[in-house]
Amino acid sequence: MNCRASSNRGGRAIPILVGQLLLTCLFAFGCAGYHIGPVTKRSFNTIAVPMFRNDTLRPQLEAQISNAIIRRLQQDGSLRIEDASRADAVLIGTIVSFERASLRSLRTDTGVPREYEITITVRVEAKDRRTGEILLKSTEVQGKSDVFIGEDQQSADEQALPLVADDIAHRVTGLLVESWGGPP
Repeated sequence: MNCRASSNRGGRAIPILVGQLLLTCLFAFGCAGYHIGPVTKRSFNTIAVPMFRNDTLRPQLEAQISNAIIRRLQQDGSLRIEDASRADAVLIGTIVSFERASLRSLRTDTGVPREYEITITVRVEAKDRRTGEILLKSTEVQGKSDVFIGEDQQSADEQALPLVADDIAHRVTGLLVESWGGPP
């Protein structure tokens, strides 16, 4: 009886050992395609972000949006910010629209907005400073934020504009850093 018990245990040990070996191989080779570092190979490591051009009637947007993009790129760390004369690439941007759309109005007067959405649209393009090659084709990016009107509309706008600028900066940074398809 002892001989049969030990032979049964030996018969079960081999499939368990094979299963463990198979599981180890799956873990080891399942991650074979992964690597540490940037996902894509970019032809540029530094970028300049000159002041955007403002084609809207809303003043001072260009400084807020340009600075927000610089901050986002610095936080990301994938690209280093340089002066336009030393950078590998230059980001060219234009603010093309500033819109305010009413979302809610006062209960007592439907003509008076209580909450609205600010949408700013920018057009960006990145070029290789050395060759003139287009690294990011002209793309429109929108940033949005909802805002409640408190004391006055101007104060509400001043609170919402940094949020909209950061939304734009987040999207533009994603286009530059996570360019899966490479140049157009």
